[in-house]
Amino acid sequence: MPPKTVVVIGAGIAGCSSAYALAQRGIKVSLIERHERIAMEASGNPQAMLYPRLSGDDSASQFALAGYLYSLKLIKELQLQAEDFHACGMLQLGFNDRELARLEKVLSWKEAGQQVQLLNPTQASQQAGITLVHPALYFANAAWLKPTALCRALITHPNISVKTSTKPNKILKNNGLFEIYADQLCLEKADAVILANANQAQELGIELYLKTLSVRGQLSMVKTSEVSSALRTIICSDGYLSPADHGVHSLGASFSSEQSVALDEYDHLANLNKLNSCSAALYGSLKDKVVGGRVSFRCTSADYFPLLGELLDHAAIKTQPPRPNANPSSLPWSNGLYVNLAHGSRGFTSAPYCAEILAGLICQETLAINPSLLNLLNPNRFLLRKLGLKKLARSLPAAGTTGIKPSLG
Repeated sequence: MPPKTVVVIGAGIAGCSSAYALAQRGIKVSLIERHERIAMEASGNPQAMLYPRLSGDDSASQFALAGYLYSLKLIKELQLQAEDFHACGMLQLGFNDRELARLEKVLSWKEAGQQVQLLNPTQASQQAGITLVHPALYFANAAWLKPTALCRALITHPNISVKTSTKPNKILKNNGLFEIYADQLCLEKADAVILANANQAQELGIELYLKTLSVRGQLSMVKTSEVSSALRTIICSDGYLSPADHGVHSLGASFSSEQSVALDEYDHLANLNKLNSCSAALYGSLKDKVVGGRVSFRCTSADYFPLLGELLDHAAIKTQPPRPNANPSSLPWSNGLYVNLAHGSRGFTSAPYCAEILAGLICQETLAINPSLLNLLNPNRFLLRKLGLKKLARSLPAAGTTGIKPSLG
């Protein structure tokens, strides 16, 4: 039976979209956020770029394309204001032989269908509004959006209540209900819990083996130049540049294992240098126009796929490891403890889609998703591999107790 109440911990894009997907199904959701406002971590950049990173007919591309199309559909349903969402299109430049080969492979992939077209440099320049010297894949429906505006729209629902400035640090389960605590104070009780708090998921007093990484990203805010003010589309090489919003471009973003929250001039320079592979004219006109930036810490997994689904009881399975051919239903499932985590730098493309999948699993619906893709997202895959149960990890469903067989439709 689907739960009547769910607590979602973390109010970034993963948490807000998880709350929305459940609320749309009539479930009462309590959304808990440790900061004073929603979308304060990696979901708090001034702009997010909504486009898929594709490489051809593989699982990662299938997932990226499905997530991208779902996010576009969701945003259309939410009717974001024009100042918060702009479908300006995006050009992925074939700026070297390797990238050009990738673009041609994507173009030959049938599932990419009407989403992309290959433009020569002249066509790409016409689309961008500035001179480009490389061919490019053009995604006409790609967009930039205001992350906070999307998160706010997702949680404006009568079935969602929000608690901010609240940091849970313990989860217990008594008499079939999860109890969420901040120190000794019980904040909420619910039938199920979703951990959507990224790098803080392991700070809740639960033994987990998720194998996530905290990756520092620095975004540079760049004032427009005479050249860049004509830019009409997102352009992407090994970084990206957005069209200007109120006279400022978003340029990014760096990737680092450093954990400093301070802006780093070296990262600003690295972001600017990526423009050289897009346009020497753009680089020359913007290299002295950085006016600010933002540092955030992405949560990513060791294999770059998100973690989605119901968790096994880590302590129980470690104490008594199952046989490699064990029936998944016989494993020690947590029965109601789920995660929607590790979306890396693609959260606005992947998290809403994952939220919809997870809500379907929780509500025991038949899902229109390939079971092999669900397996790639399974949050227990690293734990089982650590225990030497690779075969079981490859066959495990995303939820152990529902018995739902996802449809291929």
